[in-house]
Amino acid sequence: MIDYFKGIWGINLLFRVHGSALYKGSLVGILSVLVYLAIVLRWNDRRDLDDDLDHPYGVGVLVSSVSFLIIFRANYGYQRYWEACGALHHFMGKWMDATTHAAVFHLQSKHYDGARPPSFFDHDQLNKLNLTRARQRHQGEIHSSSEKRLSSVYDCEKEFSGNNTFVRSRSSPGSDPFNDESVLESSTSRNSGARMSLFSPPTPTRLPSSVLEGYWDIIPPTPDKASSSMLQRTTLNSKYFPSSQVPNRNFASRPNGRTPPLFLQELAHLSSLACAVALSTLRNDIEMSESPLDLYMPGSEWPASDPDKLPKHIRREFQHPYHIMTIIRHWIGADRLPHWRSKYNASRPLLILGGVSNSEIEFLQKARGPHAKAQLALSWLEEFIIREHLAGSLGEVHSAIISRLVQFLSDGMMHYHQARKIMYIPFPFPHAQLSAFFTVMMVFAVPFLMDQYTNALWMGSLISFMTVTCLVGLHEVARELENPFRNVPNEIPMCTLQAMYNEALVTMYSGYNPDSFWDAEMYQGVLEAMTLGKVYSSNDGGEVETVLEMPTLAESTGQDATKSSSSEKRKTVTFATKGETNNDGVAKELREVLAKQALEIEELERSLDEEEETLESPRLPTPV
Repeated sequence: MIDYFKGIWGINLLFRVHGSALYKGSLVGILSVLVYLAIVLRWNDRRDLDDDLDHPYGVGVLVSSVSFLIIFRANYGYQRYWEACGALHHFMGKWMDATTHAAVFHLQSKHYDGARPPSFFDHDQLNKLNLTRARQRHQGEIHSSSEKRLSSVYDCEKEFSGNNTFVRSRSSPGSDPFNDESVLESSTSRNSGARMSLFSPPTPTRLPSSVLEGYWDIIPPTPDKASSSMLQRTTLNSKYFPSSQVPNRNFASRPNGRTPPLFLQELAHLSSLACAVALSTLRNDIEMSESPLDLYMPGSEWPASDPDKLPKHIRREFQHPYHIMTIIRHWIGADRLPHWRSKYNASRPLLILGGVSNSEIEFLQKARGPHAKAQLALSWLEEFIIREHLAGSLGEVHSAIISRLVQFLSDGMMHYHQARKIMYIPFPFPHAQLSAFFTVMMVFAVPFLMDQYTNALWMGSLISFMTVTCLVGLHEVARELENPFRNVPNEIPMCTLQAMYNEALVTMYSGYNPDSFWDAEMYQGVLEAMTLGKVYSSNDGGEVETVLEMPTLAESTGQDATKSSSSEKRKTVTFATKGETNNDGVAKELREVLAKQALEIEELERSLDEEEETLESPRLPTPV
């Protein structure tokens, strides 16, 4: 495919010669000028001026009819070209959807129970905090263009004044709201003298600085920025998906030799192989000729879509060392011969994730015909998905959902056959022959017409050249677009599309969304404070009221309030003791929550220890 830049009025397009229908048609236009000059300078002096050729209408009708014939063929050439492009993208998109869905289902299997991000379903009580999942970029940090990334933050800095006015503030970078005196002073002074009731805004609810500064989205989190359970969860995730921990690197990278799950590797390879085999059968219709397959390295440069932009050592394999000879060979159609097409295909192999083995090549060679080869490669992918589903690799996803994957693969195969139809079935021979014959006739008919329309030699030559060049150029456009899979350099860039397909498959190695690893235990203290805050007593023996405060913050402010005079009437948070009957239920509820969390953490640690022992212990031979 010739990838061109749309310059001013398209003038830059006039300088491309290889693959141009304009310059190819201009050769025939020059021939028509020679015919016109022969008619004017030689034949007019010898013919009878009263013959029928003095009337231009007969030749004009012929030119009009041939123009309609050529335009009709060019129109259908465009339709075949765009239909081929659509079919190609449809079957690649269907197969990519099926592959991606299988990878997503695999992430829900039991092997990832300790590595999956927390679920909002399991923490529905967080909705009481009125949090938000809005994202924002880090401020005050310098990043290169390749290091910029989204940073997730919760809008947890809600502060209210006495008149219900919402105020958003941020503590200094790196400060801890639990120990930041400026925050405590501003919070106390802002709420001093304000009577707290069930209907008044609560005092500020503060979360750890790791949440305020957006550190919670970093994988793996450091111990001072995350709970132990979240550290264990992200540690397991980093073992399964090591490339997600390496900044500015491809998802297929292998830090310290660690690789992604084998299921995802095999799934990506079989999907890439099926797509590469399908594309190779579309561009190569020569029986018993090779269409090479090779290894794709993720992150490598995109293959050039324009053959003229390939490196010189690759172009020498299928092009003449002199560019002018390549152009001449294109004009006379020599580059469409089977010998040169095979050399071009061999110089541009279709690349596959994980490469291709000798056994796979041997099996593909045994399959006779393009349809059989593509069907064999697709059957390998289907068999792998079904086998792994029955073994449990796709989690507890219902079989009816898995059947949709097979349906997607089947739909993709249907669109492949649509593309195969365009490649295998040529434009109808009768129409092609008729168009070719009358295109040649225009070389002689148009000069006779121009001889009757003008007496100026230069004007007749110019109009003859432009008219014939236009008609022949349209005919060449139709011939180029009728089969967009093999007419180099105006073919569909299948090598580039295959590389893009491979890069899309590599994204399966990324695992889960990095912003999904939010730490629920960071918010548990606020929820517990809300539970304990059901009992509130003021220093002057006021009524029981509701307040939202972290326990550590409440204790510090309580000590300060004890030292202050009673005339200031400051409201502090105090918690009921075991002897107060009104608070027995609240304290019991809190103890149950803490005990439940402790049991869950112990169970998670035990399961992780057992899994590590299983991985580290040597496998004993099976007794006979």
